Amino acid sequence: MLWRLNNRLRFPINSRSAALFVLSWGVCLAVGVLGAGSEPASQSTPSEKVAGSASAQSSEWGDHVDAPLPEYVTGEECLFCHRDDWGNRWAKNFHQRTVRPTEADSLALKALAADPETKSFVVSVSNLLGTRREIRFLKRSDQYGKFGLLSVAYTPAPPGSGARVHGRLTQTKAVHWDEQVFAKRCAGCHATAVDPQTHAFSAISLDCYACHGLVDLRHSKDAKLIIFGKGNADPPRVQLANCAQCHLRTGKSKKTGLPYPTNFVAGDNLFRDFEVDLSDAALARMNPGDRHVAQNVREVLAGKSTTCVNCHDIHRQNSTKHRQVVEGATCISCHEPGKPKSKPIKYEVHSALCEY
Repeated sequence: MLWRLNNRLRFPINSRSAALFVLSWGVCLAVGVLGAGSEPASQSTPSEKVAGSASAQSSEWGDHVDAPLPEYVTGEECLFCHRDDWGNRWAKNFHQRTVRPTEADSLALKALAADPETKSFVVSVSNLLGTRREIRFLKRSDQYGKFGLLSVAYTPAPPGSGARVHGRLTQTKAVHWDEQVFAKRCAGCHATAVDPQTHAFSAISLDCYACHGLVDLRHSKDAKLIIFGKGNADPPRVQLANCAQCHLRTGKSKKTGLPYPTNFVAGDNLFRDFEVDLSDAALARMNPGDRHVAQNVREVLAGKSTTCVNCHDIHRQNSTKHRQVVEGATCISCHEPGKPKSKPIKYEVHSALCEY
């Protein structure tokens, strides 16, 4: 497997200049590409045959499940041209910060240092995982492309709680480093180019490759040659799969059984390897956040054209566009029918996979 990363890229130093230079850790909300062929055939029972329909047309789509991950253009190389338009803002983007260096003013680290049961572990923490709902502590492993995950978690105080309300540590008994959890549960969506055999990653966080795939170097003169490029006419299922590779959190790889796809490269048929229950009953059991994603996947596979990027601006990190989208079944997961989209339904997101 060919990867152009060195130790500095895998574990960047904690400085503003380094943060800017590691556009390598960039990109989208991740999702694989369902395909580049014709639109999926209409399904007589969309709630049951979605994945089967996708697999039936797999010969028309790219597939890297049983092939080595290709050598790809890294974020550092992208930054050479894109340093002014995206480089300055990407360091603060949630996708670039799926794994981030430790921060001196981190309330999570301060809480870890203040607890007698956990303070001895602070010196080993090199990176943080998560932001708003839960934060986990990572340390560099002796093995290439690996992290140790601390058993302790930190739950931040809810937004708007005020200075007197603090977050709290959980699972503070029998504290230990686990060398397997990140590799087998988190790496697929919080790192780039994960080896399905060793579970080692090539780059911390999400590199540009995660969403833009293999880059044709001629895209500098014709942006349509890159996935998500300006004027690109990739079918909705291709765009949707890019996000679904990470945000469709209730599936698993047929190849490995892990909760993230195997060797997915933007443009591939995500569902040749990634299986997920999109039935009405399964959607009913999901929290609104996960149901929103699953519902959209099902609609796109059934032939509709509204995808994640119709509503979400990934690089600018906002979703103002979605207020102009025509109301549909996907909308009611988060909004009451007929009411302004600026006032979403309040709900909590829970994930057995992510343990919050």
